[in-house]
Amino acid sequence: MSNYLKPLKLAVIAALAANTQVVLAEVAPYTLGEINVTTFKEEAARLANDTITQDDLRLFNRETVGSALNMLPGVSLTGVQQAGNGAQRNEQMVQIRGFNLRQIPIYIDGIPLYVSYDGYVDLGRFTTYDLSKIQVSKGFSSVLYGANTLGGAINLISRKPVKEFEGSVTAGLKTDRDFKYNGYTTDASFGGNQGTWYWQANASLIDINRYRMSSDFTPNRFEDGGVRDNSYSRDGKINLKFGITPREGDEYSINYINQQASKGSPPYAGSSTQNVNRWQWPQWDKESLYFISDTKLGQDSYIKLRAFYDKFENRLENFGTDATYTNLAAGFPSYYSDHTYGSSAEFGTKLSENNTLKVSAHIKYDVHRSNDFGKPKDRYEDRTTSIGIEDTHAFTDKLSLVTGVSYDQRTNIDASTFTATGVPFEFNKGSAQAWNPQAGLFYRPTEDSEIHVTVARKSRFATLKDRFSTSFGTTLQNPNLKNEFSTNYEIGASGFVVPQLRLQGAVFYYDTKDMIQQISGLTGCTTPGSLGCLQQANVGKVISTGIEVGATYYANEDLELGFSYSYIGRDNKNSNYTLLGVPHNKLFAYGRWQATSQLAISGNIDASDGTTLSRLNTGNNGVWQPSQGYALLNLKGTYLINQDWTADLGMNNLLDKNYAYMEGFFLEGRNLFLNVTRKF
Repeated sequence: MSNYLKPLKLAVIAALAANTQVVLAEVAPYTLGEINVTTFKEEAARLANDTITQDDLRLFNRETVGSALNMLPGVSLTGVQQAGNGAQRNEQMVQIRGFNLRQIPIYIDGIPLYVSYDGYVDLGRFTTYDLSKIQVSKGFSSVLYGANTLGGAINLISRKPVKEFEGSVTAGLKTDRDFKYNGYTTDASFGGNQGTWYWQANASLIDINRYRMSSDFTPNRFEDGGVRDNSYSRDGKINLKFGITPREGDEYSINYINQQASKGSPPYAGSSTQNVNRWQWPQWDKESLYFISDTKLGQDSYIKLRAFYDKFENRLENFGTDATYTNLAAGFPSYYSDHTYGSSAEFGTKLSENNTLKVSAHIKYDVHRSNDFGKPKDRYEDRTTSIGIEDTHAFTDKLSLVTGVSYDQRTNIDASTFTATGVPFEFNKGSAQAWNPQAGLFYRPTEDSEIHVTVARKSRFATLKDRFSTSFGTTLQNPNLKNEFSTNYEIGASGFVVPQLRLQGAVFYYDTKDMIQQISGLTGCTTPGSLGCLQQANVGKVISTGIEVGATYYANEDLELGFSYSYIGRDNKNSNYTLLGVPHNKLFAYGRWQATSQLAISGNIDASDGTTLSRLNTGNNGVWQPSQGYALLNLKGTYLINQDWTADLGMNNLLDKNYAYMEGFFLEGRNLFLNVTRKF
């Protein structure tokens, strides 16, 4: 056990060496990073079930953003074009009401976070220890976010200290069902608020050596069971913040985030004849520097400024058929070198006691450079701009109307590549634009209830990868891809029906046009597969409908029960193409019981049916095979040793189920974790 006791011991020593003042750390939100639709005069919209707090993250032991989002109704960890959790790229991806992460961008404190080239971001690489909460907007999102919010937006809100000095240190150990070592976690958070200035520092590391398959898995020619091949990952992250508050209403802050990761990709282990890719990423590094300010102008106005620079370095190694991961395939490694920079301004003012007006302007540059081993670098660059205006009119203290519109434009600045013989080639430059109007009516019958009706017409520009990628010669480029558009309708409500029971729900209808999806059966690429050449294309009109319901029951001071359920149906009116599937039914249920003054027990069930689809390598348009449905049971006990120390002991996948979000990419069997936390 000595190989993993050392990092655990170091973290515990750090905790013991910390200030012994008996003060519990508070996790306060960094309000500069929030982007909210104002509804009732000065208040932000409280749309049901769309916020995950730090308490939720700790209670359910959600260490990554992907696993955290999976608790929400209408949100599913799933496979998207070989980019789902456990799939070819071993990425945690989510779909929200049928939209993927290209269509629902992710932000950190209102700063765009997604990888500039393909619009995706691996949510498994983003740890949650440094967050105060996660806000999810579905369908109707503030126009102040900027462009590309086709299905909504995800905003990760970092932490801000409230005391002169505060912090916490956690050390964790992970094992398989036989108590054999899987890996360890450690995180530390320190901060201080001196009134006119504050600082915050967070550091975390999740080091996974391997995970073990479920005992239900039947060995096959791809996977012999036991320890999952190539299932390692290592994620280190630091988040630093410094801010000043020279007067009431004014705040200026600079933030720095550095993530360094490496990971393997467990190969396909299903029953089909598709290719087995043996991939590793020895480098998945992201670095962000951003500035946010909020300045009060008189009594009723403000201006908020944001500026940012984000860098992404990525190296993919492909070992072809070599199961020992020793000899690289020809043309590898493959390198990505991306960076994004830009700024935004937001101005808000009260036109009257009943009317608030906000205006925003954004500019963002996305630069992608990539090359295979021994090849020259391709270079692509887009400029995206957006101007938005949002108005809130309160007819009464209980009834408000929110209207907004944005104008977005994308211009291609550079699309320089090389032919197969090494001759420089440049695509024709192009541009695209879109108008995005929306309106929402919000009614609050009581202080803790709300009813809303919203409609929003949203758009998304095709990414650089959508338009220009050849995917190692298997894909045809399509620089003339059109925008995706969706008109999103929603009716929802939330509130306490009795003092102990809170209910929430929503019904939605999305009408999406020119949806972009991969098609097959084409000709003209350099290395066509058994499906022929692939291409990203506008496949037509898609209707998405669904419901979301949830309840929280506070039985007494010691017992809380809750659940959320969602149903999503999608219909492509162009029957020539099969939609990439999402689960129709999704359930998350939990219970928490304060058994004694020191012992709390919690458990949750995560269940989904098996409509996620993956493609088999036969036929012109592909043969689609669903993954199986699953139901996972997780259990955890938390013991309060004293005011400073707590210990968590938990078990995930208690019933040791064999499951996958995408067929053939099976995930971890029963596993255990132990966390020890020192707060001060």
